[in-house]
Amino acid sequence: MKTWEEYKDFLMKGNWHIHTSYTDGKNTVFDYCREAIKRNVPLLAFTEHVRKEVRYNFDKLLEDIDKAREEFPDLIILSGCEAKVLPDGTLDVNKKLIKKVDYPIMAYHSFPKDKELYLKTLKKTIKNPFVNSWAHPGLFLNKTGFELKDEELGEIFELMKKHRVLLEINKKYELPPEQWIKQAKRKGVLLVRGNDTHSVNEL
Repeated sequence: MKTWEEYKDFLMKGNWHIHTSYTDGKNTVFDYCREAIKRNVPLLAFTEHVRKEVRYNFDKLLEDIDKAREEFPDLIILSGCEAKVLPDGTLDVNKKLIKKVDYPIMAYHSFPKDKELYLKTLKKTIKNPFVNSWAHPGLFLNKTGFELKDEELGEIFELMKKHRVLLEINKKYELPPEQWIKQAKRKGVLLVRGNDTHSVNEL
């Protein structure tokens, strides 16, 4: 069972993709929690950027999340991480770290401009048992100009359904395209609201 399944009713009500001042966000865990209470946002998932060698104190972030759970008992607060897909289909994250968090998500950032490699790694990473969601889906394709055929999308969404990987509705990049959303729904893939939030004003 993946963590999101326990909170299935909140997939489109919570904010499942948040960055804090530990990396490129502007606010703390506690800032976000206070704002969430004001705005009646029931769930926050702190999906901080990670690498295999993290250059900030990730354990301190987890401590902040634990303290926030005590301070805001009516708010669902999840730990997470946003891990980059590497050309071999693995994730750029330490195995010990990914096991500590509730909600790891995968994303494409810097990656070779190679559609076949992209598809190969995407299919492999979807099968990773730790992956809960595909973050800002289609962003790499937008940057490269590549397009996926309906049959390619269909195969991807069938894998996502099988391995219980969510398709993120990313407000920051207005992704994925509407046709992806429609096809994902037909294939039984569930959607999750992940605003890629970097400040409380974006909550």
